[in-house]
Amino acid sequence: MSQPQVLIVDDQPDNLDVLVNYLADKGLDLRVALDAEQALQLAAQSTPALMLLDVMMPGMDGFELCHLLKQAEATKHVPVIFMSALSDTHSKVKGFNAGAIDFISKPLQREEVLARILAHLTIRRQQQELESKNSQLAGLNLALQQQIDRRRQAEEALQLADAKLSMLSRQEAKLWGIDAFIGQSRATAQLLDEVRDLQQAPRTNVLVLGESGTGKELISRAIHYGSERSNKPFVAVNCSAIPSELADAEFFGHVKGAYTGATADRQGYFVKADGGTLFLDEIGDMPLALQAKLLRVLEDGIVIPIGGKTSRKVDVRVVAATNVALREKVQNKQFRQDLFFRLAGYQIGLPPLRERPSDIGPLVGHFLQLLASQMGRDKPAITREALQTLGRYHYPGNVRELKNLLEYALIASRGNSIRVEHLHFLEPLSSVSRDEPAVCENTTPSASTEVACDALRSDEMHSNEMPRAGMPGDGAPPMMIDTEEDALLRYASAQGRIDNTATQTLLGVDHGRASYLLKKLHREGRLVKQGERRWTYYTADE
Repeated sequence: MSQPQVLIVDDQPDNLDVLVNYLADKGLDLRVALDAEQALQLAAQSTPALMLLDVMMPGMDGFELCHLLKQAEATKHVPVIFMSALSDTHSKVKGFNAGAIDFISKPLQREEVLARILAHLTIRRQQQELESKNSQLAGLNLALQQQIDRRRQAEEALQLADAKLSMLSRQEAKLWGIDAFIGQSRATAQLLDEVRDLQQAPRTNVLVLGESGTGKELISRAIHYGSERSNKPFVAVNCSAIPSELADAEFFGHVKGAYTGATADRQGYFVKADGGTLFLDEIGDMPLALQAKLLRVLEDGIVIPIGGKTSRKVDVRVVAATNVALREKVQNKQFRQDLFFRLAGYQIGLPPLRERPSDIGPLVGHFLQLLASQMGRDKPAITREALQTLGRYHYPGNVRELKNLLEYALIASRGNSIRVEHLHFLEPLSSVSRDEPAVCENTTPSASTEVACDALRSDEMHSNEMPRAGMPGDGAPPMMIDTEEDALLRYASAQGRIDNTATQTLLGVDHGRASYLLKKLHREGRLVKQGERRWTYYTADE
């Protein structure tokens, strides 16, 4: 440890010699100055730990020197002890006011001088240690506060993310819930019953079978967002689009350095879907080698990333979908039988659109409203002939193809009524099977399709156009109430039931107008209400 430096300032060399001789072997680094100017130079060159100042000196006295030292940044904290023959109180007070910490009267007592020097050096050293610890503590407090701030920001971000996730989950649940299904056929009603049952069985794996375009992903999302897993991720994977060499990493993840190009840890689909649902589309195209690994995860729920040594337990519901005959693939050894049974905890089949022609009308109304809204247009009318033509088509692309047909027609019609010439079919109509009844064609006068066509017939002002009725006061010319009511009653009698969606399509009205008419007929006792809220429908009072 270096010796503390002490600067002694006195214009009397004899006094300096006495002090230096006595203090020389006391563990101090002594410096001397004969006047104030020399003292200032020495103090500027090397800041002393303590200074002894004589008061009476030629030129600048000790009081003025002390005042200057206390103004300088380098020496303002250096302890100053005055040495003087002036022992009156006024002189001592003046010295303390100048910044001194002690006052020693002359003639000097050497032992007293040494004791006071050592005492003030000790006090100064303790002050410096305390300042250092306070500085360290302030730094720790600052670091701790910064850590607290970062944690608070992280918690706020997490809460915000959770809130956004909850909001998105609610939006997704609304978007992909049962209400997203449009149709009034018996097959659709049965399908929705199955979806509701599966929503109450969140641990059952599901195999969804159906042709392309029948809505397999829509069904899968409805199963997820209507279940208790709805606040966890829904991860959709197209199995046919994943390169075989990347399949393991995509499904199970990898750790940094597991192989060339693995520059960071990566989570696989199973970890991303933990707690939620993993939707495996086109499962029939999955390679056999990957099928074995998928089976292992489904059996024990354990995932080990490529290159990793630690495993992770995941809770994932798998909903798989395919448009191929999976049982035939099992028989031909192209798909593992044990995986098939693991995936098919419950099988649900989606009927093609050609097998449920009564759903075409409601779907047409739904898609026209949806597409018109997306394009910023009013919902267009559609001619009776165009609707009949749509009813005769067999839809190899199913519901997806119907939506594409209507989107093309909506653009081609340029805001006018959709006619037959606006329909752009994938296959020529000449090759279309006409065995199924058309939407507006039937040989039985009492059939529901004929009733629907009666309601779609136009008045004299809009020949061959589906009328659009609005709510009272919206500026649209209202239809005759008797005509609307009669159409609804005849439709309900023929179909056995009618709901808001069917009413909108049948009359070309909006949701509010449809609700008003149904409730009015119910109040008058002409329709009987069945179910509650979103499941509400009406039957004819017979």
